[in-house]
Amino acid sequence: MRLAAAWIAAWSGCVFATTVDSTAVVGGVTLSGPGAERMRSPISKLRNRTFDSASVRRSLSEAVDTVVAQGFLAASARATAAVATDSGTTIFVQTETGGRLVWENLVDVGTGSLTPQALRRLGRIPTGLPADPADLESAMRRLAQTGYVETTAPPSIRRLPRSARARAQLTLRDLPSSWIEAAAGWSRGEAAKGYVDAKLANLAGTARDLEFGISQGEQGTRAHALWKEPWLGAFDVRLVLRGNLANDTLTQSFEGAVDLVWALMDGRLEAGGGLAAAQRAERAGDDSLFGVRTREYGTRASVFWRRKPASVWPVDDLCARIDAQAVGTESDTGAGARLRAEASVDSWSGIGPVVARLGGRARGVWPLDRTAGLSEALAPGGIAGWRGWPEGSPRSPAWAWLVAQVGVGNPENGGAFVFCEPGARALRRQDLTWTPDWGWSAGGGLAFSLPAWQIDLVVAGRDDIPSWQDALLQVRARNRF
Repeated sequence: MRLAAAWIAAWSGCVFATTVDSTAVVGGVTLSGPGAERMRSPISKLRNRTFDSASVRRSLSEAVDTVVAQGFLAASARATAAVATDSGTTIFVQTETGGRLVWENLVDVGTGSLTPQALRRLGRIPTGLPADPADLESAMRRLAQTGYVETTAPPSIRRLPRSARARAQLTLRDLPSSWIEAAAGWSRGEAAKGYVDAKLANLAGTARDLEFGISQGEQGTRAHALWKEPWLGAFDVRLVLRGNLANDTLTQSFEGAVDLVWALMDGRLEAGGGLAAAQRAERAGDDSLFGVRTREYGTRASVFWRRKPASVWPVDDLCARIDAQAVGTESDTGAGARLRAEASVDSWSGIGPVVARLGGRARGVWPLDRTAGLSEALAPGGIAGWRGWPEGSPRSPAWAWLVAQVGVGNPENGGAFVFCEPGARALRRQDLTWTPDWGWSAGGGLAFSLPAWQIDLVVAGRDDIPSWQDALLQVRARNRF
């Protein structure tokens, strides 16, 4: 990336101690001085070119421009001698660099809505340290990884008048990072089920997010909410508060958690940890009242990595997540402990209009025995999960499956796709123990891209459904704003 630096005092020159033939070819360049390594690349382009003063001056000028664009107050490159040899003309260059500018702040000269404080905290320009363009590149990657903004022009380093301080300058515009999503699913012999989810991202340009939603499905009524505070005081650590509420004829549960999350590798890697609490109750099929209530208190840890910012239509992406939880349980009947873990990986690769997807997800608990109740189990699939497992799928505390998908299309016009999902899960026996069950599902769908909208129509069936008339039909619509 070339950064404008017309305001920096710099000079270059040529002084040749030996006269050589004007048709000679440059065989080599020898650089010395404190700026040698920084100027080596542009000056080395002289090799194998015809030797003349004009081309040497152009290369020296380009080398100086390269250095001053890296935040140096002054730079020089001076050809001190040119010696003819059998292999060509060797040019000797003396280089110098002055002191460097130091960073003052990061500013947006575009139409982005991020507040100055949010821009500074997200970009993490090291105020008071030497103005290295690599810091500006990192700031651009961190901002892009948030999904809030994108750059519309090359960045630049601008010197503050009558000072040795520099301003990192970006031209940003907002992306539609907030969304509202609604979905519904039907299968023969069952009532329609659906959910509504919403995310309000970058509230008032402060990098704060709010997510919430409610669903009516195989697990009865479920609701969730999440609040993200982008940093705590002077620390670049994110605070995340979340809560989940579930209620149906057999189970009741309320879960809450508070996490601290650190963003690393320019925002591509996130590592977090926190505390969790929950209260659960279950009712046997032949009882009229819920049984004893179980209380949980424990710790959480998570790691998430994504190669690129999230996209409506991924083409070349890879992401992975690992979540773990260790809790202690207590109730009127005694105390215990439990470990839970969940992992997922998703990869996308595109060749022209064809996009292939390969992914997987797994969840497990320990110990998996009678104490692992339905109140902590999930139904892996349907409209609120992996598509191919119908809404009537039994809830399970432990499952794993893969997804292989091939699609044709693009984000402007939509497309079509087919998928297959083999997997396994633990099913509950009559004696309340768990046994493994294997299966697979497959289906296909159409995706429609409209202005600010993406609509998916999906039909999916499982290996044990009597006929395709019992397949799960889904409609999903997401509006981005």
